[in-house]
Amino acid sequence: MTRMFRVGCAVCCAAVGSVFAHNASAATLLHYYPFSSDANDAVGGANGTLLGGSSITGGTLQLDGSTGYVQFGSHIVPTSGSYSVAMFAKADFLPTGVFELISQGSSGGPGFYIGKDATAQRFIRASDSWQNTGVQYPNDGAMHHFALVVNSATSSSLLYLDGQAVATGPLIATTTGGSDTRLGRQFGGIAEFFPGTLDEVRVYSGALTGAEVAALIPAPSPILLLFSPLVAAAAKRRRASVG
Repeated sequence: MTRMFRVGCAVCCAAVGSVFAHNASAATLLHYYPFSSDANDAVGGANGTLLGGSSITGGTLQLDGSTGYVQFGSHIVPTSGSYSVAMFAKADFLPTGVFELISQGSSGGPGFYIGKDATAQRFIRASDSWQNTGVQYPNDGAMHHFALVVNSATSSSLLYLDGQAVATGPLIATTTGGSDTRLGRQFGGIAEFFPGTLDEVRVYSGALTGAEVAALIPAPSPILLLFSPLVAAAAKRRRASVG
């Protein structure tokens, strides 16, 4: 798949990110989904099942926005302590309603998710505990990197977009109950399907630092990635080799 990355965003909280990273606990990669040919876990053995209008195409997860999602058999996002979730996502379009990139738990559980709200501003939302991050969901049809770092030591959470800290929020608690983790759909019977592409989903115990989040984004320039699928594929193999 041809990727277009835009590093940087309109709102940047780099200074806040630096302070947050200073207090972060060491992060350990628990699960990694490269979507080479399926939704299997390359690290932790927590494999996912493709359901509805979901498929693997060109080493990415494709979701149709109406029935497609990936279902796991357990809660792969930690339900206690510090944790981090990171992934690439490209929305085919931004519907007026809500969608989720990842979810787990149940409403009021509190439920865990990363997605887009239903307001006219199209804000990114991150769980029942942080339903409005104040950061607009990218609407340029390009692939972007999202990372949510939850730090129990500072009782706060940090949202990264394309490698930059863009918002701080409350400590995001999770629950052991409710639905097991999903990609591309909300938990329970709630639809909220994501229309687009997901890739390189990573889940960590511990809080990633700003430098560690930035290291998950390919080094080649957007121009090289745009005109050379081979360069993009090589970059993905290098990132997979280092976890």
